[in-house]
Amino acid sequence: MSARTSTVSAADFTVVVAAPEGDAAPALRSVARQSPPPAAVVLVTGGGPAPEAADVRLVRAAPGAAGDACTVAARAARTPYVAFLQGRDEVLPGWLEQLARAAAEDAALIECGVLRLRESGLIDGITLPPEVPGGADVAYAVRRALLGEPDGPVRGGGRYARVTVPRLLVRRRTGEGAATGAAARAARADVLRAASLGSRAAEGDSEPPRPGRRPELVSVVLPVRDGALTLPAQLDALGRQTYQGPWEVLVVDNGSADGTREVARAARAVLPALRIVDARDRAGESYARNRGTAEARGDLIAFCDADDVAAEGWLAALAAAAPDAALIGGSLDTALLSPAHADEQPLPMTAQTDFLPFARGANCAAWKEVLDAVGGWDENYVGGGEDMDLSWRVRLSHHRLGYAPDARMHYRLRAELSSLARQKWNYGRSGARLYDAYRHAGFRRRDGATVLMNWSWLLLHSPDLARSPGLRRRWVRYGARLAGFLAGSVEQGVAYL
Repeated sequence: MSARTSTVSAADFTVVVAAPEGDAAPALRSVARQSPPPAAVVLVTGGGPAPEAADVRLVRAAPGAAGDACTVAARAARTPYVAFLQGRDEVLPGWLEQLARAAAEDAALIECGVLRLRESGLIDGITLPPEVPGGADVAYAVRRALLGEPDGPVRGGGRYARVTVPRLLVRRRTGEGAATGAAARAARADVLRAASLGSRAAEGDSEPPRPGRRPELVSVVLPVRDGALTLPAQLDALGRQTYQGPWEVLVVDNGSADGTREVARAARAVLPALRIVDARDRAGESYARNRGTAEARGDLIAFCDADDVAAEGWLAALAAAAPDAALIGGSLDTALLSPAHADEQPLPMTAQTDFLPFARGANCAAWKEVLDAVGGWDENYVGGGEDMDLSWRVRLSHHRLGYAPDARMHYRLRAELSSLARQKWNYGRSGARLYDAYRHAGFRRRDGATVLMNWSWLLLHSPDLARSPGLRRRWVRYGARLAGFLAGSVEQGVAYL
């Protein structure tokens, strides 16, 4: 790879937007919000009205020819680089800035990650470069000088960089944009033919933007299913919060068959702003949290669980940390509700060592606009991992995570071995899903020596099952999680042992 570096800025990019059906407003609006802006924007469309923005050049394409028209527009650009978007794509803050930074060292092909969203706006999945067959779903920018002429040879022949930006910088509706995808893949193929590419990852970004404001209304979303026994203590604790700003509580009933709703109604004596949200049509905490978020009136959404107990200053501490972060995690304390299991105290965010820090779903808050931007909670995660996934999507989308240690939640551990084993098994399964999704952003699986040591420990300590209850519980925790790693590896088609 060449050692030469150069200064590349947003002014060195032309953005080509393909909208064969004419709907390009989302892409054009989000590109216009980039600071600094690109040098030029070209809209390739087969129909629809001309764009309102005067600085957008319009190219009409015949039916079925939008892909070829995009390639021609890219070759005709007057800038060193061309970035491709689909009409309904939305680029996130810092998209063009990060492409420019990645292009600075003789980059020929720059690829960044994509948030795939359903039509509802909820997350459908993520795509992170580099290992994406055919380049499907990854967002691209290419070096214009390496694109071939329509009837001529491919230019280039030097050694250039294929740079991956392991961040989620583009929101894309699932299944859209075949014409634009074809155009981007054609331009990418031209670049791959023109140069011998050495791959490298882009360097880390600068400090991401912060909301910088205080919440006008906080909505506490509390998902629950058959929680009539533990819910009263949590609602009573919420009624004793010291937070002085306006706030509301949404109890999201995820299909309870006990007296959960009656308990929630009775709590209105101390929580007048409490509302009950019906989420019985689909089981799952992530689904319930998404339903609660959709119904929430607040601009800051706080999340807690029905079997825990919030400390009196919990909500005040989360709200105080909100101006400096997009997603805030609080602390979990097992001493009150599970005093016999002090060795299972969850680590604070500042002590987490796996990839990126994450805010636990049992105690966190996020700005509603950020939740909307990243697609909410991923409902494909079952029984764990959804909080890590949300936190990492927020961070990889150029937002900041914060930690509020004074936002304390008294946390209840699973007491029964069967319930504990199921929880840890689900955690293990979700670990394999997380590895499959985030390995290209730097999430590393355990090395072979660690895997061998873990399984050897489990075998050597199998007599613990017949010893004390504490040793039996420890063995079940470790064994169920390792078994979950195996099950998740089979399900995801990856080796995460």
